[in-house]
Amino acid sequence: MPRVIITTVGTSLLGNIKRDRKLEKPTDQDLSNYLRHTNPVEASAETNSLSRLLVEGNEIVLVHSETDEGKQCAEMLGKHFESSGYKVTLHKVRYLSYAESQFKMRGLCSLVGDLCELIRQEQKAGKEICINATGGFKAEIAYSTLVGLLFDIPVYYIHDAFHDIIEMPKTPISWDYSLLAEHERFFEWIFEADRSIAEVERQMQSEQIPSEARLLLTEMGGHTVLSPAGIAFYEAFLVRKEKVESVPIYLSSKARGTLDAAEPSVKELFLRTMEKLRFRELRLSQSERVGNSDCLVFPRGHRPERIFYFEEEWGSLRIYELCRHGDNYEKLLEKGVYKADYHDFEDAALRS
Repeated sequence: MPRVIITTVGTSLLGNIKRDRKLEKPTDQDLSNYLRHTNPVEASAETNSLSRLLVEGNEIVLVHSETDEGKQCAEMLGKHFESSGYKVTLHKVRYLSYAESQFKMRGLCSLVGDLCELIRQEQKAGKEICINATGGFKAEIAYSTLVGLLFDIPVYYIHDAFHDIIEMPKTPISWDYSLLAEHERFFEWIFEADRSIAEVERQMQSEQIPSEARLLLTEMGGHTVLSPAGIAFYEAFLVRKEKVESVPIYLSSKARGTLDAAEPSVKELFLRTMEKLRFRELRLSQSERVGNSDCLVFPRGHRPERIFYFEEEWGSLRIYELCRHGDNYEKLLEKGVYKADYHDFEDAALRS
């Protein structure tokens, strides 16, 4: 499988040639000669790390800032590796610059969003991905590492004090996307367009968004937007959502009849709740057992909708009843909901 090494680019190449060759303003030719005749370990952070990662057939994506220095370093590194037979693509990150406020507010958001998009594109093309987070601002390295961990791809780093490249250890726990899954519509809404601070406050109150969601938000130019970490988590959540969409759901004939007879708004509510049911983290945190039933009920708490379901050993979900508080939920509890009483099931994907 072809491997793509996404590499963040800094300006160590310029710093090193200025120090070693005593050149105040190195030209492109100066940089080209320097790369050609200098040990890659010493030429730049990027050549140092890539010299330890590259094997024949690898491709390189050089992610650089909007600064003139970042662009020049990326261009010269690209030409250098192309001359060695590697396919190289340059990617400029908008707003990533030395301007502190712009860098903090927009640059890191653009970096995270671009990295996520690059990973998706290359994975859809059937390629293996890794991130070489050696060059660039320290914050670039930190957020590049976060993206790699969230997308479960290798992240490599090397420092002047290290004698070899290291792979960042993978997290020993699974990421909890329950907050994003539970309030998906809110995060989708805030991600798709700039929203004013007041507008977001009203939306959070009306949808009863928990306070911990603020950890994924930041204020920028009179708007509330996803923070760089928020973008990384949301983008990784979308990938997670694609994966759980393959979890099979089977509806009993009774549940299908309830769904088909429901008014459009109620049907939409049931369908959204069924999609949430596919997330294992939500099933674990929001399911409960009730009396007079051997099924689980989802979701718990003061919700209008209720699903009686059971998870099979092979991972599929069987939905026995769809109901609502104040409608037929209480009647079902009184009657009892037991798996042995339901026999006819069909794939929920067969009909919408």
